[in-house]
Formats: sequence, C-alpha cells, structure tokens
Amino acid sequence: MASDGDIVAAVMCLDDDVEDFQLCGLTTMNTVVIGIMTMPLRRDLPRIENYVEEVVPKYSPDSFRTFFRVSRSTFETIATNIAAYPELHPRQPNAGRPQISIEKDLLMGLWYLGSQETVRSIADRFDVSLSTFNDHNRRLLDVFTLHLKTKFISWPARADYRAIIDNFQQMKGFPDVLGAIDGTHIRIKPPHEHAPDYINRKKFHSILLQGVCRENRMFTDINVGWPGRVHDARVLKNSQIWLNGPVFCGRHHLLGDGAYPCKHWLLTPYRDNGHLQRDMVKYNRALSGTRVVIENTFGILKGRFRRLQFVDMVDNGYICKVIVTACILHNMCILEGDELEDHFEDDIVPPVPIPQGQLFQNDAEGPLKRLQITNQLANM
Repeated sequence: MASDGDIVAAVMCLDDDVEDFQLCGLTTMNTVVIGIMTMPLRRDLPRIENYVEEVVPKYSPDSFRTFFRVSRSTFETIATNIAAYPELHPRQPNAGRPQISIEKDLLMGLWYLGSQETVRSIADRFDVSLSTFNDHNRRLLDVFTLHLKTKFISWPARADYRAIIDNFQQMKGFPDVLGAIDGTHIRIKPPHEHAPDYINRKKFHSILLQGVCRENRMFTDINVGWPGRVHDARVLKNSQIWLNGPVFCGRHHLLGDGAYPCKHWLLTPYRDNGHLQRDMVKYNRALSGTRVVIENTFGILKGRFRRLQFVDMVDNGYICKVIVTACILHNMCILEGDELEDHFEDDIVPPVPIPQGQLFQNDAEGPLKRLQITNQLANM
C-alpha cells in the first residue's frame, strides 16, 4: 500500500507539470496507481479541438511568429530538416487515436520552447494527453541534439575567416577576432541531488551554458551542463574549445572577459586595479565593445526561446537537451534571416577574476599579444 507521502506525490504529479513520474520521487507506476485509487480523480481539463488544423492556418505572419517564435518560412525549413529522422515518423495509431504529424510535433515543441506556459496547458491547447506531449517533446529534442547539433553549430570554415575578422574589426577596431566567448546561467528548479552545487553568485540555482559566437551572433561552439557554482574558467578548461581553440584560431583569437585566462588564442582585458594607463583603458573598451556580441546573443536566445528564462524541471539531462535545441534553432533562424525584436535583459552573474596562483594561468604569449594590440589600438 502506498504511504501518505506517495499519495501526495502522485497527486502532485497530476496537478503539476512534472515531466515523468520518476521525477516526483516515486519508484514505480504501481505506487502512483495505488495512491490515485484512494484519492478523488482529477477533473478533466477542456482541450482545444482542431487547433493545428483550423486555427493555426488562419494566423497572420506576425501572429504565427509571436506564438511560435519563428516565421512560417523558417518553420518550413526546420520541418524539412527534421523530417528524415525515424524518431519523428508517426507511430501506428493506438485505440483509434489519430497519428500526430511532424508538423504538429514541431508546433508543440516551438510553443514549449518559446513560452513559460505549463506543459499541461500546452497539451490541452494541442488536444493531446500530457503523456503524449512529453513523449513527443522528448523525441523532438533527441532529434535536434543527436542529429542537428553538429550540422548547425560548428566552427566556421577557414574561407570565412577574413569576412568574420573584418566584420568584428568594424565594431571597435579590434583586430584578428574570430569570436567572442562567455557563459550564461540558465535558471532552474533546485535539483534533487547536489542542489548547493547549482547555486551561483546571484544565489539562484542554474546550469551553465558556455557559448562562442561569431559577429553575426551565430553560435560556433557551445558547452552545456555544468552546475552554476562552477567558475567559468573551469568550464572552459573542460570543454572542447580548450583543446581545439589553439588549432582553430591559429594566429587569430577569441575575446573573453576577466573570468578567463589570457592566451595567445583567447584575449582578455587588463585587470582594473585603479591605475591602468590610458592605452590599457582604450584596449579594455575596444575589447568590451566587441565582446558584447556574445552577451547580445544570449539575450536574443532567451528572448526568442523564453523557456530558457526559467526551466521548471529537475531532470538535468532533459534541461540540457532543451538548451542545446534552443541554440540550434537560434542558428537556424539567423541562417534564414529570421529576426525577432524580443531581447531578454539577462540577470548578469558577475565574472570572478582568476585568483593568482590558480590552475588557469596566462601563458607567456597571451599577455605579449595583448600588449602588441594595445600599442596598435593606441596609434589608431
């Protein structure tokens, strides 16, 4: 027989938008069934019939973009890219239920990513059960993370380097820049395990997204999943860009803030001790004015895909798939020229400078290269 605690948890699973029963701390479905049998059944919520078939086609282009966060043209491009993967092929109907098309799967997924609406409310809108929505949403996220990540988030081709460098230099005159790197905190619910590890310096629970972007705000590299308490430099040291950066950049470089070490391939500002020389201040301003593109990119990402402003779930693997999928869709929108005015003013978590004597020290070439560019900028 289920305990009172199990019964309460089962009812919470029904009343709240928990992604699956295991996330409620219940060990088996039998526990849930036993608990529910002893409690009044939850009333059925009204669903919206034929929303996809009859209502969505009548939306104006602006209304469609407002609700689904992409244009109709971008939607068609996304649908074409995911159509080939068997995970999304309609399954055989069960007990007379109609099949769910790939287009409906994608509309549900975009509504989920683009809003803070509860999953139960979304399921009702699209006239599916909560379990059906969760199953289809998970499969959609799997397609993006398993099949489309490397296709749409990749380091630029060397043939594009010159154009990227020129476009960056037009911002504030900073030379030889291939990208900007930073981290952003994705606010989450306190996880069931190791919750203190996820509390960042702003005192909320988060998962870190490290991103590198080019001048047009496309991500060229991402790393997702580290707890919010972890220092940005440690995330970098344990990411692929730490291994590949020197090779990818060559004599060029990325720009980062003071949380990162200064390397020949990653330039950072001078630490402001209150006594910086004028040339150093000018260098810092040029770097900051160029590097801001990654902060703008995060703001655009969270403004379009508002689920990232707070991910109300405790399955960290699922959370990471949500974040990665949003980044992929962000890049697809840029490739389609699909701009959205919404820009989220992020709750900035201040970077922590690297303490002296710690693991992530500057190399000899980084500060020397920084000095050379300081002198170059001073003469402009």
